[in-house]
Amino acid sequence: MNRTCPACSARLDQQAPTCPQCGANLAAGGTNGTTGAVDQAVRNTAVVAHLSTFAGLVLPFGSVIGPLAVWLTRRHEDPFIDDAGREALNFGISIAIYGLVVLVAALMLIGIPFLIVGLVAWVVLASLAAAKASQGQGYRYPLTMRFVR
Repeated sequence: MNRTCPACSARLDQQAPTCPQCGANLAAGGTNGTTGAVDQAVRNTAVVAHLSTFAGLVLPFGSVIGPLAVWLTRRHEDPFIDDAGREALNFGISIAIYGLVVLVAALMLIGIPFLIVGLVAWVVLASLAAAKASQGQGYRYPLTMRFVR
């Protein structure tokens, strides 16, 4: 019978105490089917927290409102959700601040390239964070101001 890591789904030896790919402690989490289901739900919630920053494309300050809603409602369920939600919220706040500054600069026509670069960076970084969260790994956004600790 093959065993898989509940955090990253890597194939494991029967006696492996930790996952060689992600380093997850397999002895603490157990190997029954219910642990993987709960772990998957936690990872999905963390993915939603990171992807909710895209609400800023539809709503003013949605990049803050989306992660804030996920973090406030789900942070007590698991430490991984708490960390991912806090990181996504800090990123959303930073994106809102950077966006306002670049928008003012774009009105003077010097910030248009920065606006394009910022939008691409936003999409790439949030997508990368969501991909890492789906694998059960934490992610720290670069150039993010840490307002919520």
